[in-house]
Amino acid sequence: MRVDDRRAVLLVPSCDRYEDVWAPFFALLRRHWPDCPFRVVLGTNHLQCAEPGVETLCIGDDTTWSAGLRKMLEALEAETVLVVLEDFLLTRRVDTAALLARLGDLEALGGAYLRLRPFPPPDLRLARFEAVGEIEPGAPYRASMQAAFWRRESLLGLLRSHENPWEFEIFGARRSDADGRGYYATWAPALEFYAGVTAGQWIPYAVALCREHGVGVDLSRRPMMSPRDAMRRNIGRVINETVGALPWKVRERGLRWFRATGLRKPPTHITAPGKKG
Repeated sequence: MRVDDRRAVLLVPSCDRYEDVWAPFFALLRRHWPDCPFRVVLGTNHLQCAEPGVETLCIGDDTTWSAGLRKMLEALEAETVLVVLEDFLLTRRVDTAALLARLGDLEALGGAYLRLRPFPPPDLRLARFEAVGEIEPGAPYRASMQAAFWRRESLLGLLRSHENPWEFEIFGARRSDADGRGYYATWAPALEFYAGVTAGQWIPYAVALCREHGVGVDLSRRPMMSPRDAMRRNIGRVINETVGALPWKVRERGLRWFRATGLRKPPTHITAPGKKG
């Protein structure tokens, strides 16, 4: 069943520098979500996407990531936007009925945001909505660029044109605290995906995932991370996921203790990698 374009669309924010990632992304989208009920829009700068069933939305020169995303959102009329980044490679068949039920949950709650994976999980159970929970103000990544349903106007209200995705996830999350309610996440993954590119390089597992499904990856356009760097990344990921399993308020108390002892100094600035824009 097709979802009305005014109700919701699937937006894949990207830029021309990531053109080589489009084919693997959409190949796996078609394989794992053949009955996708949403209009699929790829946001780019100038290049057109030739993938079947994909509408290209060109916004002009690449300035900053947030400014580009704002232009994409302003060009759409849908009340809700399912935002999925172009390197989020689907790994499992999507349960369309369950995903549409989550869209219905967000609409019934009158919410601004529903993250579709519990990383990190929500904080509070909801009596009438067993599949989703509320994210409290102050929670890290309360607003993030994980795959999520966004009320379009709410996302526009949080964007600041100078920010990259990592800055948005820090500062945008704190701006969302002004809205005491409205931010939610699922208790179980509603979309299963693997972020395949980091620091401009393919992660080896993502390349193996694509090849397993007969999907080509052009390594002449974008290199693959070295095994050594991949190992370091995997170790860091395990540590982050282990720490992330703790309730965020427990983590915050631990950080305050470390800062009080002088073992960890609070950051004086933020240096974020430049993946896009």
